[in-house]
Amino acid sequence: MTDDAPDETTATGPEPGGSRKRAVLIAAAAAAAVVALGVTAWAITSGSPAPAATPSASASPSASATPSPTPTPSASFTPSPEPVSYEGRNPGMSDEEALYRAEHPATGEVWLDEPVEVEAPTGVDPYFRVDQWWHVGDRDGSRILVPSGFLTPLSIVEVAPDGAARELSSPLPSDPAPSGDTATGLPASEAYYDSLSLPATLTGPDGLTMDPRERGTSVAGLADGFEGPEYTPVATYGAISVVRRASRWDDSHGTYYAQDAAPHPADPRVVAGLELGLVVADRVENVNYFLEYPFGFGVEIVLDPLGTDEPAADGRVYRDMLDQGCANVMEYASLDTRADPAEWIPVEGSHGVPWYTPTSDNDLAHAFYDFAATNTLGWLADAGVHSFEDYREQRMMLGTPAADGYGWWVVVDGRASVRVAC
Repeated sequence: MTDDAPDETTATGPEPGGSRKRAVLIAAAAAAAVVALGVTAWAITSGSPAPAATPSASASPSASATPSPTPTPSASFTPSPEPVSYEGRNPGMSDEEALYRAEHPATGEVWLDEPVEVEAPTGVDPYFRVDQWWHVGDRDGSRILVPSGFLTPLSIVEVAPDGAARELSSPLPSDPAPSGDTATGLPASEAYYDSLSLPATLTGPDGLTMDPRERGTSVAGLADGFEGPEYTPVATYGAISVVRRASRWDDSHGTYYAQDAAPHPADPRVVAGLELGLVVADRVENVNYFLEYPFGFGVEIVLDPLGTDEPAADGRVYRDMLDQGCANVMEYASLDTRADPAEWIPVEGSHGVPWYTPTSDNDLAHAFYDFAATNTLGWLADAGVHSFEDYREQRMMLGTPAADGYGWWVVVDGRASVRVAC
């Protein structure tokens, strides 16, 4: 991972809460070159009339005479370079190219101020789950439509004047060419939108570095007045923005862990769950980042704060502390906002990210171990974990520092997960 975000990132974006749908203002900037007329050297130094072009044949030049220098063009005569032209798909495009395309879109899309509900296009797979279709923009005489509904993936469809519909399954110019498979069952379109160009590197305020191009397809509630924590603007590129959301699970944990407390108040599983709930509710924060499209819908950005998304050689898989993303609906990362660095021991890391394991005094790790030991159907024992020291030594929990003031990113081995069903 890299630690630096592009300098061009602009910390402006959608209003928190995301209920307002907005259109992109596709701005175009023109460069102007100032050309100054050159002047001769003699005019600069003396202002006198020019000397005769050819000396008299009888005249003998003085030994001290110095020929007038030939005027040279001023540096301002250098032609201004032509604006860089980027065309076609380029999965390996630089951040410079992505930002240029976002600011100078040349693909013709125009986004509406407000989406307008419309009829479904012809030819959509009848098994494609959708509640509504929206007209969100236009391009070259075609309407741009997107669907919405429970568990409906983000899909962008263009409908030509004759009614023929195609899905843009690869709408960013940095996306690879479409494979032919589409969510809607419509034919795939080769089109893409420059106004959706994104750099490959972005670092959030919490120090988490990500690739905004690596995204999901599940639609977030940005367009529907999602009731919960506010979305914080992080960056805007052309017609697309990045927003951050952080949430705690105070109420959810109380319900989740206490549901069996009345009939089984002494059940070790319930006791361990309640104790874990008390610890995490006060200090664990789930974080996710979204791309907000010009029509208000958003999809999650893939997050991997410890470089553990790839399964280890032994097959183990790490998850965020509370496993909110276990259903692959949203991509989360978890922060221990009250982590004490003295309760972590450094070990080797991955992908340039330093790793730490908890010490024997780490109360967060103790709470997760107690829960896993009583609620994971013997998975810890099957993994050779029979004590808290085994839990530590086998790295069932890993952490790494976030930016100052944000705490530590923490992941747990899937066999020690809160959501044992995932």
